[in-house]
Amino acid sequence: MKSFSGPTFITDFSPFEKSTVKEHALGQKSETSDGRIFRYAKTGEAITIGALTLSPAIDATLINCAVTAVAAIGATSISFTNAATTATANEYAMGYAIISYGTGYGQIFKVASHAALTSGGASVVYLEDPIRIALDTTSKVELVHNPWNGVMMTANSVTIPAGGALIAADSGDYMWVQTHGIFPGTSDSTVTAGYQIMADASTAGDIDLVGTATQQYKVGNAIKATASGYWHPIWLEID
Repeated sequence: MKSFSGPTFITDFSPFEKSTVKEHALGQKSETSDGRIFRYAKTGEAITIGALTLSPAIDATLINCAVTAVAAIGATSISFTNAATTATANEYAMGYAIISYGTGYGQIFKVASHAALTSGGASVVYLEDPIRIALDTTSKVELVHNPWNGVMMTANSVTIPAGGALIAADSGDYMWVQTHGIFPGTSDSTVTAGYQIMADASTAGDIDLVGTATQQYKVGNAIKATASGYWHPIWLEID
C-alpha cells in the first residue's frame, strides 16, 4: 500500500501574510525566485517580526508508552496506555508515532488523528501510514509533534529551530517562516561576522554565537558583525 506522496510545489505564496485558517500542510516547503526557503507553520504563541522561532518542546514523559493490543500488518491505529501527561485532541496530528521498543521497533508513522489524551488513560492514535511490522504488547510507542505545529520564540536549548518570522503573528495563526537565505536576525550580545550562530538560550527569538559543548542547534552563519539589540543580516541554513 502506497501512502507517501511527492512534494507539492507552491508558486503563489506570500511570506508577509498570515491566516487563522490552515491553507497548507504544516511543514510544507516553498521557495522564492532568489533562493530563500520557507516552511508553513502554526504558531503556539504570539510571534514578533524578525524573531527566530523554534519547535515546541517535546513532553519528556510521553515516551515508551505500552501498546495494549496486537496491531496487524496493514492496520492504521495503535492502542496504548498514555503516560502520566495529557494532550488535547489532535495535538499530535500531522506529527509522528515511533515504535521505540519491543516488537516492531524502529518504525515511524505519520499521525492522522487522536482523541484527547488523559494521564495514564487508554488511548488510540490513528495513522496515515499502515503498520509494516505487526505490533504486540511488548511494543512501546511515543508521539512527537510536527516540528512546525505550535512554533514559539521560547529560548530553549533542546528544541529544533523552525524558522524566522518576517511578520508578527498571534497565537494560533498560520504563517510562513524562513528556513534558508538572508534573514534579519537580532542578538542580545555582539556576534562576529563569519561565525556560526544558534538560537539564543536566554532571550526568546534572538540568535547567538555557537559555543563550545552547547546543546543548541546551529541555524546558520553571521554574514555581518551584529550589535546587541539590532537586526542585522544572517544566513539561515535550517533547510
